[in-house]
Amino acid sequence: MRGWKLLVGVVLVATACSSEAEPAVVAKPLPTIDEIGEGEGALRLVAWAGYVEDGSSDPTVDWVTPFEQRTGCSVSVRYADSSDELLTLMRPGSTETYDGISAPGDVAGDLIASRQVRPIDPELFPSFGETLESLREGDNHYIVDGRVYGVPALYGPNALLFDPRAVKPAPESWGVVFRPESRYAGRISMIDSPMALADAALFLAARRPELGITDPYELTTAQLDAAAELLDGQEDGVALYWSQFTQQVDAFTEGDVVLGAGWPITLGLLDLGPSAVRGIVPQEGITGWADTWMVSADAEHPNCMLEWMRWTLRPDVQAQMALWYGGAPSNARACPLLRRALGSFADAADTLRFGRCGDEAFLESLALWRRPGVECGDGRGRTCTGYPAWVLRWRAIRD
Repeated sequence: MRGWKLLVGVVLVATACSSEAEPAVVAKPLPTIDEIGEGEGALRLVAWAGYVEDGSSDPTVDWVTPFEQRTGCSVSVRYADSSDELLTLMRPGSTETYDGISAPGDVAGDLIASRQVRPIDPELFPSFGETLESLREGDNHYIVDGRVYGVPALYGPNALLFDPRAVKPAPESWGVVFRPESRYAGRISMIDSPMALADAALFLAARRPELGITDPYELTTAQLDAAAELLDGQEDGVALYWSQFTQQVDAFTEGDVVLGAGWPITLGLLDLGPSAVRGIVPQEGITGWADTWMVSADAEHPNCMLEWMRWTLRPDVQAQMALWYGGAPSNARACPLLRRALGSFADAADTLRFGRCGDEAFLESLALWRRPGVECGDGRGRTCTGYPAWVLRWRAIRD
């Protein structure tokens, strides 16, 4: 680990020096797609499991077959288990070529920066204007310099999950996870991703105001150092670093972990019965994720991908996705449909399990994952740490 820390320091210093010495080289933007042509008859997707359902998992859950019948585009999908796998599958030179992807914020930023996805004209998608305002206005994880690189899918919180049988009293702060002296040390779970640094930064923003952290994704070297130090000190108390939500589900079920950051789908699978796991928003706030359907720059079937993006923005399809996967639909018109589908459990749509469906204020409170860049967004210029530095920090923590 010491070797990694020395390497991280060298890289961060070199990055800071080079960013002051010369301006960044900006490549010519890829042309924006502004029309949908005739479908090519096929569509190859990379996605999270649960995002492309054709009735194979449950005969009553199928939004693929109606799409195929409507468009003539035959859908095939390769499921990925982690952000790293999503990126690997989409990289140029991989053995397979895919037309599009369901990308979380960190992956979306990487794909945009590496010019692997095309910008699109949102006017092509009638339901785009029905999405929640904070998902379609201003620069964010998929809108860069005013250019739109996809359409929203689902979103949700990275909540603090805990087993109420073992964690008493109910936690109110991330301190039970991040502080090494926590009495739950050895039974904590954390996501295995550089994005965990954003969770640490959000905690430090509230607990150590002298650090001056105003945005968990715009960190100076000193601020990133503080976040990494917090996670490094926590490491011995972590029983599970998970990349697949099923790993966390199993760990809670077996009693190997009793608390940690988790997704709505985990909460949905564990919040019933005597061993129910609960989820809260701690005092310091929470990060979140928002997935985006994006069309590959090398797509062989771009028109079918654009039709898929149009299809998945429909409120009825969004409601089906939210009900099956857990999380919140980006199209607010899907929320009444979700409540209707939940029947006597309609109130669950207003819980963390479904991202408090349609609650714009709650969505705005989430520090949604996005790719950190060296250019700070608050006038400080190129004084922040970019994603490669975050990756090095995370490797140093984990090695």
